[in-house]
Amino acid sequence: MSHEEMSPERLRERILRMFARNAFSGTMPLRLVEAGVGRAVVAMEVGPQQMNGHGTCHGGALWTLADMAFGAAGYYDGTILTMGSDLTFIRPAPGGATVHGAAAQISRRGLSGLFTVELTLEPGNPDAVVAAGTFSGRWLRGQGHDGRT
Repeated sequence: MSHEEMSPERLRERILRMFARNAFSGTMPLRLVEAGVGRAVVAMEVGPQQMNGHGTCHGGALWTLADMAFGAAGYYDGTILTMGSDLTFIRPAPGGATVHGAAAQISRRGLSGLFTVELTLEPGNPDAVVAAGTFSGRWLRGQGHDGRT
């Protein structure tokens, strides 16, 4: 089945299975909010385990949220590996807040893709953006690592 023919429900199921297999991010309170071909939104509630010594969300937890949103957005064509990222942190995310990570594909050439990622406390509000940037990746198709189950 091509990604053009894949139903949103089938894609969501595949992404949730991918999330379940990820031992590292599986320790985090990540929730898939929406997914489509080349786009995804993943939310994370900032709990005590995601906090740093300053009382706000740790940058590593935010980067992981961004990476998982990117991975979900690209998973329509199987496993995609992060090749590079440029994430600018704008403001802290307080404990108890829900951070939404939205990723969208902006370019694809062969097995390489480029995605924008925005982390925000309030989708649609530019004053609530916590971090924003780009992620580049490479799909593993054709290398014996399909991951499309």
